[in-house]
Amino acid sequence: MAGLTAEADGSYLVMGERVTMPVIVRKAKQAALIYLVPHAAAQRIVDPTGLRVKKLPFGKAIVTLALVDYLDNDLGTYTELGLVFMIADPEHPKATTTYIHRLPVNGEFTYRAGYGIWGFPKWVADLRVDFTDAGVTAVLDEGDDTVLSITARRGPIKVPARPMPMLAYTCDEDGVVRRTAWTTDGQQKQQLRLGGARVELGNGHPIADELRALGFPRRNLVAIFDDHMEATFGEPEIIRP
Repeated sequence: MAGLTAEADGSYLVMGERVTMPVIVRKAKQAALIYLVPHAAAQRIVDPTGLRVKKLPFGKAIVTLALVDYLDNDLGTYTELGLVFMIADPEHPKATTTYIHRLPVNGEFTYRAGYGIWGFPKWVADLRVDFTDAGVTAVLDEGDDTVLSITARRGPIKVPARPMPMLAYTCDEDGVVRRTAWTTDGQQKQQLRLGGARVELGNGHPIADELRALGFPRRNLVAIFDDHMEATFGEPEIIRP
């Protein structure tokens, strides 16, 4: 399903609907929970893609758990949970470059568009992401079992949102690696807190097993909240067929 072919005008047909480029997110709520994890453990997870995890001092790497509630978006309204690794990109050493490894969503259309166009590792999941004035909670279930639950509190530190150009890498089930340029921004200040997140893991599911291999549950470095996130996603570029 990854690798939908663009129409002559550059758009894509997804479930009978036309998706034009770039895809615009006009409003979303987001929480990014940032962790320092052992680089070797992170690289073992990323190894099959051929990408290299960015290595920090003392043998550490950055992993982010991203929780998003899309409120006004070209792909509809839905929620999303991302497991994301910061990677090294010699061609773009100054860019914020990530590998998106897991991306469960609770909507069929965004799954088909996201995986089909960009190769984003989406699947339709029993996922709930709820933002409140105090913070955010997320629960990922499979059948009668809870795979993953997350709670995070908002922080007292406020900083202005600013445009952040980023590069996102994906690797689909056929091993095709794609790179997508995208930009995130916001209309109001972001809220930061040192720590403030709790993760509980279930058993018998790849995302829980991978987090456990990274040393979870563990303390997050920082939690960043943005209740007025905007984003623009461009065309994917095939890096390795």
